Amino acid sequence: MSPPGLAIELRSPCTAQLDKKNKRRIYAQVGVKELWLVDPLLLQIQRYDFARDTAKPVALIKENESFSTPLLPELTISAAEIFKR
Repeated sequence: MSPPGLAIELRSPCTAQLDKKNKRRIYAQVGVKELWLVDPLLLQIQRYDFARDTAKPVALIKENESFSTPLLPELTISAAEIFKR
């Protein structure tokens, strides 16, 4: 079984450090290509591309921005839609 191309984590205050450090490292080690850490309190998404850098996000997407990923080239994602309540 191969790993997923994309992992999306919704951060909560109680698991924020676990998500950002330990899980990120595990995702990179098992071959996940990209990770999005969605922070609903800060209204931002950290986008990691593990082929480029496993330690630092390649993008910090704020609530009013849109973004895309090479994994889904036909899709543009509005962060505002993700954070819509």
